[in-house]
Amino acid sequence: MVKPVLRPHDDALYAESSASWQVNRHWFPLIGGARAAILQVCDPRVAAGVASYSTYKTDPFGRLDRTLDAMLTISFAAPERREEMLEHLRRGHARVAGTTADGQAYDANDPELQYWVLATLVDTTFEVERRYVGVMRRADRERFFQESKLLATAFGIPDELVPADLDAFRAYVARQFETLEPSDDTREITRSLMRPGLRWLPDQSLVPLNWITTELLPGRLRRLLGLADLNTAELGAVRGARLMARSTLPRLHQALSVNPWNNRVLRPAA
Repeated sequence: MVKPVLRPHDDALYAESSASWQVNRHWFPLIGGARAAILQVCDPRVAAGVASYSTYKTDPFGRLDRTLDAMLTISFAAPERREEMLEHLRRGHARVAGTTADGQAYDANDPELQYWVLATLVDTTFEVERRYVGVMRRADRERFFQESKLLATAFGIPDELVPADLDAFRAYVARQFETLEPSDDTREITRSLMRPGLRWLPDQSLVPLNWITTELLPGRLRRLLGLADLNTAELGAVRGARLMARSTLPRLHQALSVNPWNNRVLRPAA
């Protein structure tokens, strides 16, 4: 009997041979989930939308869960499910509009904001892979980035907002890191992600993951968010985890490396 395996639908946005699938079929990108979510709300307009229209205080991980589900469905599920998800997101985003505390207008269907959200996912994947796996070469990263343009197109993001290549993408991300000004909403959402205060999940249990998240964030934004730099012992623990991960994750058996979110969006194929 052939054991069922997960793979993209035959007509998915990304094929089984794509760089996107080769990365996202593994669970290691999930290590950076909180980092991506925090970077997204470092744009005060995104933060205002999340603060006003989401349940982040009572369900701090809900938005992250829904983002992963949506991105995997759009990327790897059948075309009809991809279009259903895109339409669902468009309808949901249509009601998310308003003004930030300092008067900036925001709209969740704004392609500039949508691209920033997508960019945080791509950049976080690169950063986690570089630190904790370390097998992607520059050509692999370029290929992964170029493939991400398919997602931008699916969301209707104009080509002129999308960097042309990996170097241009890195320059875009660096500019964002140097110019974004986190708001009070940003800091409150960050606190909720790192210390959610859930009855079933003691905050203390998240401390090691918070160290990893803190170390993954760019220094300037980390300081503006009010996150203390890791002390020597904490930094040593994170570096030890990185060394152990780089020696084991590339060799991990496929059954132990599967991204569990894929089970929710893909049907097993014989």
